[in-house]
Amino acid sequence: MARAILLNARDNVATALTPVAAGETVEVALEGVRYRVQVSQDIPFAHKFALVPMSTGEAVVKYGLPIGKATQPIGVGDHVHSHNLVTNK
Repeated sequence: MARAILLNARDNVATALTPVAAGETVEVALEGVRYRVQVSQDIPFAHKFALVPMSTGEAVVKYGLPIGKATQPIGVGDHVHSHNLVTNK
């Protein structure tokens, strides 16, 4: 069973399909784009984690579209949620 899903090949986050524990390695792939990421924090079901490093102010992309901006640096495998993301209005 897949642990996470990449919804669009342009996304810089993946979505957990099951809870993922810190230290676990998750693979996602879509349309020839493939990531293998060791998550750095526990990721709850349906929450996002970073596939690439992001700087403060950088767009968080899900569904191929920017859904918000990073409010602080985000590392590969970090949980991406309201503590480090402000949504677009």
